[in-house]
Order: sequence, then C-alpha cells, then structure tokens
Amino acid sequence: MKVTIIEDPNINETEISIVCSKMTSEIHDIVSKISAVGLTLTGEKEGETFLIPIKEIFYFESVDGNIFFYTENETYEATAKLYKIEEELKNLQFARISKTVIANLDKMLSIKKTENSRLVATLINKEKLVVSRQYVPQIKKKLGV
Repeated sequence: MKVTIIEDPNINETEISIVCSKMTSEIHDIVSKISAVGLTLTGEKEGETFLIPIKEIFYFESVDGNIFFYTENETYEATAKLYKIEEELKNLQFARISKTVIANLDKMLSIKKTENSRLVATLINKEKLVVSRQYVPQIKKKLGV
C-alpha cells in the first residue's frame, strides 16, 4: 500500500482520496477509522452532559428501555434509541451482537464459540459480551473470520 501526503497551505478543507483497483475489507476498515475521527456522542451521567468520542465507546446496551454506553471506565446514558444509534454507526466498526447490544468491533480482543451456536466476545478491557446466534454470521463477516 502506498501512502502519499501533500501539504498545501492554500487548502481550506482536508480531503482524503483512496485510489484502489478493488474495495477490500482492509480499505473498508481504513475508511471506517477515518470516518470516526472527531465523531462524538452525547451521554449523560449524574446530571451532567458529556461529549464522548465514538472511538472510546466499547458498546451500547438497552436495559429496561434505557440506553447506556460504556467506555473503558465509565457508563453514560444515551438519549437516542438503540436503532437510531445503530443507523448512525452502520458504516463504522460497530455491529449489533444481540437484540439489546451494539458493540465496537475495534474493542474486541477475541471471540470464542460456545454452546447453542453463540459466540462470546472478550473486549480489550477483559469484559465479555454474548453474541446471539442470529448475529454470529454478520459478526464473523465483519471481523473476517
């Protein structure tokens, strides 16, 4: 892969172009990471509103009608519904892994097969998430396994 960077002080807006013979999963991953730069999500915690960078979010979870999202050390409540969050993040490295959870695939350390055709995903913070059967093919495809 060849990378070319051209600095021009006369440019008002940065533009990134990818020239390839075929779109590959590697290129798709690069585009996802570039697209996530600078994106934030609003979360509430103890009466305060925070802007959290998307890349810091490990997963989203619906619990009793409330949507929470988790970073390495913190938990925030989201104001958007889970299906809206899924739609907003569909081109990034996020995927639904169960009816109530959307996970950041970049935060996955490993996956392991379990009984009933499920997977258990271990995140880089050692937390474990169960991937429901119906989402296993999609997750395997996105992870390239």
